[in-house]
Amino acid sequence: MREGRRKLELVGAAALGAALLVSCAEGPSGPEAKKRFSHFKIVQKLKVPSRAIADMTYAKGHIWLADEDGAGLVYRIDPTTGSVVSSAGTSYGTPSAICSDGTYLYVAHGATGYVWRHRLEPRLEELASFPTGLADVRGMYFYEGTFYLFDQATAGVYEFDKNWSPGRTWRVGEGEEFIRGMTRADGRVWSADWRNGWLNRHRKANFDVDWKFCTLGQHPAGLAWDGAYLFLGELGAGEVYKLDIRPAD
Repeated sequence: MREGRRKLELVGAAALGAALLVSCAEGPSGPEAKKRFSHFKIVQKLKVPSRAIADMTYAKGHIWLADEDGAGLVYRIDPTTGSVVSSAGTSYGTPSAICSDGTYLYVAHGATGYVWRHRLEPRLEELASFPTGLADVRGMYFYEGTFYLFDQATAGVYEFDKNWSPGRTWRVGEGEEFIRGMTRADGRVWSADWRNGWLNRHRKANFDVDWKFCTLGQHPAGLAWDGAYLFLGELGAGEVYKLDIRPAD
């Protein structure tokens, strides 16, 4: 299925808003594949306060960023400027993954395997916690009444219902277990591979990776989807890219 890594030129200089090709992509070859999948439009680059992005999500008109450094803050960020609207610490320590069901914010604590539910308004407030039995949650998202959690310790994606009862389990492929952020965007599941520098797109049925996209940085971390654009963080840089991932014309 794959023809190996294909190098692509960067076009449009480095101007934000131009159609800028991602440096390389891996997947089916041919003109149609290149037309559909070879580049994203970089709409904006945001400077954010965290250089240790654990994960991100989008809710209530803002990006929520979990910071894995030091105090382990959760930042509420303006998606148009990157400025901090508010920040809050947690009672349980450093967050490792984050998602929202549209009403509440859910934050995973990788060291204990618990997920904490938070009220978003008027301030971030801890409401309840749920044991998952997982050892190192590094990505999570919510879709149609179900939570999906990625556990790096087992390289597995685990399904939980809204009462946090476990369901099905899938395994990602060998060498694809270095996920740091996962989300559902444009009808597909995406993950950030911080070790290898890939933005992965997964098949719906079994979470196998069907396309890998190189990123402009080296260590992508954290993904958020606002319904139109995909936000991708860069570990160690304090940067978040706003991407238009729709197929190219």
